[in-house]
Amino acid sequence: MANPHYDLIIIGGGPAGQSAALIAGRTRMKTAFINAENPRNFVTTASHGFLTRDGAHPSELLAVAKDQLRKYPTVDYIADSVSDVARLAEEFSATTAQGTTMTAPRMLIATGHRDNLDQLDLPGIEDVYGKSVYPCPFCDGYEHADAALAIFGHGAIKHFVPMMRIWSRNMIVFTNGNSLDAKVKAELQTKGVPIEEGKVANLRSTGGSLTHVVLDDGREIARQSGFVVEEFSSPATDFAERLGVIAQEENDWGMSELAAAPGTTNIPGLYVVGDARTGFAGIAAAVSEGGFCVEMMAHEVAMERWAALPEDSK
Repeated sequence: MANPHYDLIIIGGGPAGQSAALIAGRTRMKTAFINAENPRNFVTTASHGFLTRDGAHPSELLAVAKDQLRKYPTVDYIADSVSDVARLAEEFSATTAQGTTMTAPRMLIATGHRDNLDQLDLPGIEDVYGKSVYPCPFCDGYEHADAALAIFGHGAIKHFVPMMRIWSRNMIVFTNGNSLDAKVKAELQTKGVPIEEGKVANLRSTGGSLTHVVLDDGREIARQSGFVVEEFSSPATDFAERLGVIAQEENDWGMSELAAAPGTTNIPGLYVVGDARTGFAGIAAAVSEGGFCVEMMAHEVAMERWAALPEDSK
């Protein structure tokens, strides 16, 4: 069908988008669910923290989601990327790479973030990222509990290090040539957390497992795994900004949120959820956000339809 019209267009097929599509199907909203099938978390070996699927690979979560969505006839799953979006008079449009343009009065953006590893300036990070060095302790901290950890970063260290003690007391902070805030540095030293402020020359590893952090002065410091503190991702698409969404102020972790907690933006009918909203949500939170956003949306749609009914039909 040329230029199909929907109640809702969902762009992005990660956990937030999958959950949104499921609730849309269950509320019988005619939905276009567009997924490029190239998510940020495919680099990891397993996903954690999602009840009933703890330890599953992200590809398994996607396969199960696609299978379960098939029973909902109002949801069209479209394996394609979106090349363009537009804000029309009373609706939105999305055009796919294959040339199909679809419209709907509501659009939900769940395209997530992309990791920019080169911004970290950590030689060797590509070999260990997602295997023994990670950005999220809630996702991977348990698997490396009591290990010798390398904590890479400087800006958000004051929040990150106290939290990491949940999993291990054997930590060394590597600032990679950056200076720590004097108060933060003094507090870490008082609490017995070693600090290495030299430039990192290389992350040595075997089969993806971190073994040593090599500094520019030649020292090789043995570590078993690590976590990256600094924000080094960016939105996978600029669709929200292109449609006029105004970002909120950065939080303590250096992330700008593009929408309020339910996913609502300053543009009526346009929603942003999951990593696309917060920078990093985690699977459980993203699933909750996507589902709750569409529940709220479905209530709005129901009331609009109710108000449009003639009096003798109510």
